[in-house]
Amino acid sequence: MKKVILFIIIIIIGIYAFFFYNKDSIKEEKITDILDDIKEEFLIDDYYIFGNHFGIEGCIDKKLDNLELVLKNKEEEIILKSETNYKEDSSCFYISDKLNDGINLDELEKGTYLLLIKSEDVYYTLKNNTEYNNLEYYTITKDGKNNKINIDFKDIEDKNYIEFKIKEKKLPKNVYDITIDPGHGGKDSGATSKLDGKSYYESNLTLEIALLLKEELESKGLKVKLTRDSDTFISNYDKNGRAVIPNKYSTKYSISLHLNSLNINQNYGGVEVYTPNDIDLEFAKLLSQNIGNIVGVSKKQLNKIADGVYYSYFDKNDIEKSYKETKENNLKPYDIKLNVPYMFMIREVGGIKTGAYVDGRNESKGTNIYYDSNKVAEPYLIEMAYMNYSNDLKKVVNEPEKFSKAISDSICEYLNIS
Repeated sequence: MKKVILFIIIIIIGIYAFFFYNKDSIKEEKITDILDDIKEEFLIDDYYIFGNHFGIEGCIDKKLDNLELVLKNKEEEIILKSETNYKEDSSCFYISDKLNDGINLDELEKGTYLLLIKSEDVYYTLKNNTEYNNLEYYTITKDGKNNKINIDFKDIEDKNYIEFKIKEKKLPKNVYDITIDPGHGGKDSGATSKLDGKSYYESNLTLEIALLLKEELESKGLKVKLTRDSDTFISNYDKNGRAVIPNKYSTKYSISLHLNSLNINQNYGGVEVYTPNDIDLEFAKLLSQNIGNIVGVSKKQLNKIADGVYYSYFDKNDIEKSYKETKENNLKPYDIKLNVPYMFMIREVGGIKTGAYVDGRNESKGTNIYYDSNKVAEPYLIEMAYMNYSNDLKKVVNEPEKFSKAISDSICEYLNIS
């Protein structure tokens, strides 16, 4: 009798182990039943993760009406935002013309889905037509929790499809939510100015505010990476460069802190928030408004796109100057394109979507291994105040906590973190 009971227990354990270790494949087999009646596919020409948003676009060589992008499994269908356009005899879709206005990955519910195009109740799969492959994303920490999202290109019986697998999982040790970059450091002191006979250095003041900001954000449960936590010099690129760290640690947002200075006597100060190109400005405006409540917004008009918000970009003269300098120094000219961000902490952090170009062709200049990445942090550079405007400098020196709180409040409001 005991042997019979033991045998039954072993059988039960075996069945349980089989289903436990094969639950994902069983679920996949179930979800791919959706593909049975699908015979055609869209070709994906571009896809990326920018910050915490996913963008994708593609076409099919036929005219289709009422295109919808959907996440679908056997139990539910989630209609996602998308736009449609037509090219000759092709039907094309895209998420948005703004890099940070795609599918908010932090808002997706747990589960396994296929990403499909729907037209008049007919479904179409999506085939990868790019040089990129699968993506892995961890959501921003909220209430001490994170989801892991695997976006995988797969095929079954000659049918290509995209699978979204979303499950709860804590951040690994090498994954963070946000990068804070205190500008300059060590031998690079940045701007300098005097107040009441005492000299102040941009590198020290940005570090003080960055440390306070890190503390503020961590009190809200966010995991924060600093590019430096002491008065040390760090390179811009290579393994631990300040423009590499945000993507090395899979952060979703990169905030670079600076203090402005002009070599002339001026009668104004104020904040200037610099952004990537082609983005929705909601977050940038929040930063400008909240920091502006302390020092006002800059009166500078060049490259202004909103109150206190700016976009600094390469023009023809900048490119010609860079080309001339590299040739004079026996270096290989970089592939710089018009109208990409001029500031390297925006351009290089944003990877392929912001025109990054430091690809290692000139060893002395370093390498940004993420220059052509399609999964990047969303980067901003904040000139928090003017060091050579005494009213601004007094506030930075005497009330640094106001700046850290203004930035923290902006981040938490934008990400809906209480």
